[in-house]
Amino acid sequence: MDAWNTSNGSLGGNVYASYAERLFISGATFVACFVGLLGNLAVIFAILTVKKLQTATNVFVFNLAVADVLTCILATLQGVTILYDELVFPIWVCKLVAFGLLTCIGCSINCLVCIAVNRLIGITTAAHSVYRKLLTPCKLSFALVLTWFPPLVVTTIPLVSDYAEFGYNPTFLSCTWQSSLSYTFTYAMLIAVVFLPIQFLVLFVSYLKIFLYVRKTSRSTLGHDATSTTNLALQRQLWERQVAVTKNLFLVLCVFLLCLSPYFLFLALFKYSNNALSYAATILVSNSSINPIIYATRHQDFRAAFAGMVHCRRKRRSSQTTVAPPGRVCSKTTTNTDVELQTPA
Repeated sequence: MDAWNTSNGSLGGNVYASYAERLFISGATFVACFVGLLGNLAVIFAILTVKKLQTATNVFVFNLAVADVLTCILATLQGVTILYDELVFPIWVCKLVAFGLLTCIGCSINCLVCIAVNRLIGITTAAHSVYRKLLTPCKLSFALVLTWFPPLVVTTIPLVSDYAEFGYNPTFLSCTWQSSLSYTFTYAMLIAVVFLPIQFLVLFVSYLKIFLYVRKTSRSTLGHDATSTTNLALQRQLWERQVAVTKNLFLVLCVFLLCLSPYFLFLALFKYSNNALSYAATILVSNSSINPIIYATRHQDFRAAFAGMVHCRRKRRSSQTTVAPPGRVCSKTTTNTDVELQTPA
């Protein structure tokens, strides 16, 4: 999507082999946006209405959900654009779509990083008072600003310079950007450098440290003789916790790579990718629909909140006056470390 004047042999001057292919990509985009919109709105509503979900970690989950909601709304317009051979809405709308998508996707990636760092601090910090000192409201607010600021800087560049330009791409039938040919380091390269390498490194290191810390803690505990049923239960709980963290680490890394790496890979190989870049962009958008599943439904409090929403909806449909409170939570008392381990990975 980095060069608008790419030559190709497709009819109509685009990279698609047939209109059926365009229908498929558009349909996949609509489905991903619909699922992502519902899922992220449910996450937002749950955090706003369930006090137990209003934690430091969920500040970033909330921010992530907001970014993903905006991504799903804007990506829907991309799904419409690909169905026509020319732009069907004003050019300023197309520029807004390109600007918004890049900003929200960048913010979404940064939110994943903040969640990983937050969990690392929460799990490896034994004292709850220390955890609260490290993650004060002021520091959390600053972190939220940082999730939006770098993407906004990158996406503002085409608006204030000739380095790149937002607009309609007739080759891919989408709203994207055009890099200036006078610069060797293209705008696509800048996006790839700012959005991916550092974030992925921090994400990987954070979850790796979490895994190593939990494994070390579990082994040190299991090293003692278990002379009572209580000790046996504690050992079993620690090992189950280790397995859970390992699964979350594996799942987060796989989904992150699956959804984001193909797009940046094809972006780097633009001259050889053709319509593969459109499929990679659809996968990238689908990350917004997968995030609620990974970062919300695996959390027992979110599951309870969602169950409460469904129960209330059924009650309203049956015209009954008794409404279940949103977010029925487990009565089990947990420590700060337990809560962070249950926090969506």
